[in-house]
Amino acid sequence: MLDSLSPDMPETIRYLAKDHTQDHRLSGSSSASPSTRGRRRRNRQMREKRTAYIMMGFGLLLGALELYIVLSYF
Repeated sequence: MLDSLSPDMPETIRYLAKDHTQDHRLSGSSSASPSTRGRRRRNRQMREKRTAYIMMGFGLLLGALELYIVLSYF
């Protein structure tokens, strides 16, 4: 890696050569690699999909129970 503290290096190149992993930690964003972030996103999507399926199933169960109670009064 380039030495980012070299005095004769232009400021723009010094900025590009600088290791930005510390900046990510300071700014609050994750310092994980893009593949890890993608994996986390997929895991979250899978969790959300599973939660949606569970909620739909529970809603169908409650709907069936309500229908059973209403029809039992007839």
